[in-house]
Amino acid sequence: MKITAIETVLIGAPTPGCGLLSNRNYFILRLHTDEGICGLGEATVESHDDSLLGILKDLEDLIIGFDPLQPNRLVQHLLRKRFWKGGVLKASIISGIELACWDIIGKHANKPVYELLGGAVRDKLRVYANGWTGGATDPAIIRDKAHEAMAAGYRAFKFSIALAGWPMHDRELVRKIAKATATVREAIGPDAPLCFDGHGRYDAKLALQVAEVLEDYDVMFFEEPVQPENEEGMAEVAARCRLPIASGERLTRPQEFRRLFEKRAIAVAQPDLAHCHGIGEGCKVAHIAEAFDGFVAPHCPMSPLLLAISLHLDAVAPNFLIQERLFQPDWRGNILNNPMKVEDGFLPLPQGAGWGVELNEELVAQHPRIVAGSPSLFRIDGSIADW
Repeated sequence: MKITAIETVLIGAPTPGCGLLSNRNYFILRLHTDEGICGLGEATVESHDDSLLGILKDLEDLIIGFDPLQPNRLVQHLLRKRFWKGGVLKASIISGIELACWDIIGKHANKPVYELLGGAVRDKLRVYANGWTGGATDPAIIRDKAHEAMAAGYRAFKFSIALAGWPMHDRELVRKIAKATATVREAIGPDAPLCFDGHGRYDAKLALQVAEVLEDYDVMFFEEPVQPENEEGMAEVAARCRLPIASGERLTRPQEFRRLFEKRAIAVAQPDLAHCHGIGEGCKVAHIAEAFDGFVAPHCPMSPLLLAISLHLDAVAPNFLIQERLFQPDWRGNILNNPMKVEDGFLPLPQGAGWGVELNEELVAQHPRIVAGSPSLFRIDGSIADW
C-alpha cells in the first residue's frame, strides 16, 4: 500500500466564553492511499496553522509513496532525514501523519486500533471536563457552569484561572484561586475529582503557595505548576507539596518525560497525541510512567477526533488515570459521524475499524478556517504574562 495524497482539513472552532480561552482551527490530516483506504489524524497547534502547512510542505516528499502500514519507520524517516528533528510544530505534523497511518492500519485489518495494540484492559474510560467554565472567574458563573457540565454527564473536572498575576509572591492571586476552588468544590460536591491547571504561570515558590490552598479542597492533581522545561522547579514543587503533579502537554519526546520521572517531578504524564509524534510514542510515555509507578492522563483540549484517538491509548494502558475532554455542548461536539456521549463520568470503548469515527463532512463544511488566537494577559505595569 502507498500514500498517494495528503489532504488538510481546517475547521474553524471559536471557543465560547468570556474571551479567556483560545480560538483555534482544528488541523485535521487525511491520508489517501492507492487502495482507496483513507486515514484521519490531527495536528492542531493553536495559532500556528500556516507554520504547520509550511512544515507539511517541507516533509511531503518523504510521505508520498510511503507504506502507511509502517508508521514506526515513517516517523523515523520524518525525524532523521532532515537533520533538524524539530520542536512542537514539526512534532505535531509528524503526529498527524502517524495517527492517520494507524487509522489506515485499523481499517485495513478491520479492527479498532486498540485491539492491534494488545487489546483493552478496561471496559469504559473515565473522563473529566475542561473548558467548562468558559474562562469565567466570577464564582456565580463558575457555579452555574459546573451544574451545566454535571447535567451533561461529567463527574470530574479541571479548571484554570487565567489572570495576569505576578510570577512570584502574589497573595491577591492566591486568594482568588482559593475562592474559585472553594466555589467549584462546593458546586461539584466533596467526592468529585477536581484538577487545577497552573498553565506554567508561576515560579516554584508561588506554585507552592497555590498548592497550599488547593490542598484544602482535595485536588486530584496540580498541572504545570511551573513552565515544563523548568524540571528542577517542578521537582521542588513535587517534593514540598502533598498534591500529585502532572505535566506533558508541551513535551514531544519520551526522554523529556523520563527526566521528569527520574527527578520525581511528576506523578502523572499528560502526553498530547497530536504533539508527541503520535500514538506509538504516546504508548512509550505510558510505559515510562508505569516504570516509575506513575500514571498517564492524555492531554486533549482539541477536537473530538483527537479525543476518539486518545481513547485507544486509554484502553490499553494499565496505568491510565483519566482522560481530558473539552466541554463542547455546541456544534463542535458533533463534527464526527457518531458523537461521543459522556454517561455518569465515563466514555465507552471505541467501536469500529481504525479510530472508529469519520468526519461529519456536511457540518465541517459549514465551519471554514478562522483567524485563530490566544488571549493576551497584561499585568498592571504593562508587562505581558503567560497565558
